[in-house]
Amino acid sequence: MIDYKYQVGGSLTVNAPSYVRRQADYLLYESLKQGEFCYILNSRQMGKSSLLASTKHRLEQEGFKCSTIDMSIIGTSHITPIQWYKSVVGDLWLGFNLLNKINLKSWWCEQEDISLLERLRWFIEELLQLHFPDKQLFIFIDEIDSILSLDFSVDDFFALIRFCYNQRAINPEYKRITFAIFGVATPLDLIQDKRHTPFNIGKPIEIQGFNLQETIPLTKGLEGKVVNPKLILKEILVWTGGQPFLTQKLCQIVANGQYKDRDKSLINNSKLFIASLVRSHIINNWEFQDEPEHLRTISLRLLENEQTAGRLLGFYQQFLMGEEVIIYDIREKNELILSGLVIISQGKIKVKNKIYEAIFNLDWVALKLENLRPYSQNIKKWLASNQQDKSQLLKGIVLKEAVAWSENKKLSNIDYRFLATSQQLDKEEVEINLNAEKAELEKAQFTLLAAKEANQILNQARKAAKLNAVLHFGKPCIVSFAIGITSFIILLRFIGLLQGMEWNMFDSFLQQQPQEGIDSRVVVITIDEPDLQKIGQYPIPDNILVKALNKLKTYQPKVIGLDLYRDLPVEPGYQELVELFKATPNLIGIDKVVGTKVAPPRVLAQLSQVGFSDQVLDGDGKVRRALLTVRSSQTLAKPSPKNQLRQSLGLQLALQYLKTVGITPHPHPQNRHHIQLGKALIIPLQPFDGGYVWADTGGYQILLNYHGTEQNFQSFSITDLLQERIPKEKIQNHVVLIGATAESINDLFQTPYNNRLFGSSKQMAGVFIHANITSQILTVALQGRGMLQTWSKIWESLWILLWSGIGTLIAWRLKSPRQLMFIVTSTGLGLIVFCYLAFLQGWWIPIIPPLLGLILAPIILPIFATKQLEKIQLQQTLKLLLAVAKEQPAAGKIAIEYFKQAEGKENQQLIDKILQQNNYELF
Repeated sequence: MIDYKYQVGGSLTVNAPSYVRRQADYLLYESLKQGEFCYILNSRQMGKSSLLASTKHRLEQEGFKCSTIDMSIIGTSHITPIQWYKSVVGDLWLGFNLLNKINLKSWWCEQEDISLLERLRWFIEELLQLHFPDKQLFIFIDEIDSILSLDFSVDDFFALIRFCYNQRAINPEYKRITFAIFGVATPLDLIQDKRHTPFNIGKPIEIQGFNLQETIPLTKGLEGKVVNPKLILKEILVWTGGQPFLTQKLCQIVANGQYKDRDKSLINNSKLFIASLVRSHIINNWEFQDEPEHLRTISLRLLENEQTAGRLLGFYQQFLMGEEVIIYDIREKNELILSGLVIISQGKIKVKNKIYEAIFNLDWVALKLENLRPYSQNIKKWLASNQQDKSQLLKGIVLKEAVAWSENKKLSNIDYRFLATSQQLDKEEVEINLNAEKAELEKAQFTLLAAKEANQILNQARKAAKLNAVLHFGKPCIVSFAIGITSFIILLRFIGLLQGMEWNMFDSFLQQQPQEGIDSRVVVITIDEPDLQKIGQYPIPDNILVKALNKLKTYQPKVIGLDLYRDLPVEPGYQELVELFKATPNLIGIDKVVGTKVAPPRVLAQLSQVGFSDQVLDGDGKVRRALLTVRSSQTLAKPSPKNQLRQSLGLQLALQYLKTVGITPHPHPQNRHHIQLGKALIIPLQPFDGGYVWADTGGYQILLNYHGTEQNFQSFSITDLLQERIPKEKIQNHVVLIGATAESINDLFQTPYNNRLFGSSKQMAGVFIHANITSQILTVALQGRGMLQTWSKIWESLWILLWSGIGTLIAWRLKSPRQLMFIVTSTGLGLIVFCYLAFLQGWWIPIIPPLLGLILAPIILPIFATKQLEKIQLQQTLKLLLAVAKEQPAAGKIAIEYFKQAEGKENQQLIDKILQQNNYELF
């Protein structure tokens, strides 16, 4: 048994059992054999390609030579005329099987001196005379509508086809070549020049839908599937109107049994069965069931051109509404037909089949028009009112936008009628408004004469009030403004918005202060990456540390600070290290007492030779403060009294050094939190000192006035110490710190020297921060300088007020923007220089708040002054008008009314309030 298959979409094979021969098959075959140029131009999915394949096969079976040119394969995007013509010649070369007879590449190059059209003509001549001198040639050109997307004209190509037919009278050889064109277009679309068109000498082949007699072969696929295949097929044609794609699709659905139980129950009633099948498998949710695509192709064809979509839908809508539709533009008529939705039957438009009627109905048209028209809701309601509801017509800007949208578009007659009616109504309303304006103008002219005196009064009052307002706006307002700016800036500072900028200025000042050279009192023994490579491990073994400390003791330093955690033994050598700790009274070890705690060496803790190594980090991660002491309940190594006062490593080293020169700390008599140490008084940092806001100042903290970076201290590696390469005078009677600087140990901190403009900006090792703390304390005690001081909050507030006042005064005196910008910039630079010089003298004075006051005052004062002057001027003007109204009641009232109407809503309320206070009634 032959496997019978229906073809849904695409071309049928030449031997497909479901191929339906129609009148067009016989007409095309006979016409081509008679040498006629034929063109088959119709909507998509009507069987054109299958007709081409069938006819070509029949002719080849009879010994004729045939070739096909598929224009869609040649392409249309970014293709040049040379590529296009060469592709046409290439298709003929392949189609006529000339691969072994002609070297196409060489042949094409040999014809370079002639035009592209001539090359194609010569190739056809060679086909006729050299390669097939006694054969009838047929050239089928498919998808001809693809040329409509080309960037260049191919009218000459059609002229060549016409030439081939005209040449038959001169050269009989041309009688052996015949052309057939297939596609979705019209002759008018394909070529504009009627003198060269081949279509007026060719024969059009009409493709009609299937009729019942022609579709008898299709019943074979339904045999055994339904009781009466012919009745089923007849009902299918009732719904499809013979449309090939839909007919094949419905036959396939029936043959494959692709229907629901509800449809099966109707199978004995062919009419109801097919109707139910069509609705469930095609019409319902058609956009999702349209596979392969067919119905969406029709929709896209109608809607893809924005310029014509509205007009085509309009024509179709009129037809569905039963109106007589006359389409004068042949292109519009052809476009509607080529969509495949309608046909022309006996001179009238008719929907091609019942399926299209059910899907592309009035609701569908209304929805698509609604998406296209910017005024869809208005026209819909206007039509529903039988074109009587004028409130739905467009007016003003909306009408102008709609008219602009309609330009270069072909709309339906209904659209044009709606727009024209809207324009007429808009014109009438404009005329009415003009007449009303004319009447108002006459009234205004009459009123103007009566109010002339009132205007003069008002103008005089305004001039006098303007002068009085300037006199009233003086020192009190400027002082109030400066205080307001100051309060605003203090609020910004209080909530911490300026703290980060103050820190940055502190860092900049610290970086730019003159360097004092190397502090020879403090020496650092570093453990860097090369040292670790030589030692071979970290923490370094106790025996290596014992060796280093013994070497160091021979240099006779005043005090040694060991900035290494040694809470656990690091064998070998632990016992020797314990004995060394006991025998070295000037050695200070470290522990960590804040946050995660780290115990000190037990022996040093018992000997009270321990200082903590904790650092205080600001919100941006930098160390700007030194934590000198903190109270802790106990260490991890040794119980101690509650709230024991612990000292930092840097402080311990400095105090032991100072003790050797007879300097010890003492509380100040007037304030026990202030410590007298040598020549200086050490004052603890408070939460709001300097640029800080709500700083955590727990323990005893001071501002860290860095002596400098690593380059400002004498340093040697532990390898230098072990190999005795350090001169004795570099260490003798000095403070010596031993600590890790290797990056792999990660004992590194951000400092004000990070992100500096010049020089190194790397992080600083903790041992150098301890060195800076020790150096600062020594400088403070021995030289009486080095402590950074800050002002009290009152002085800082007055400082901000001063600069806000300066900015206000500058803005009040200077009116030129250039002068104002120059003076403010110069004054701001002076402020920065002053603060920098004060910093060099040990004072950290706020700079960002006063600078902000200096800048904000000139910006805000003009706005503030304008508002105040307007308010004062308004009050003065009204005061003068009230005085005039007592002497000239009528003119005064009019002047006050004019004055009120000229003001904004807020000022009008103020005017009413003043009038009520004066018991004055306007009207």
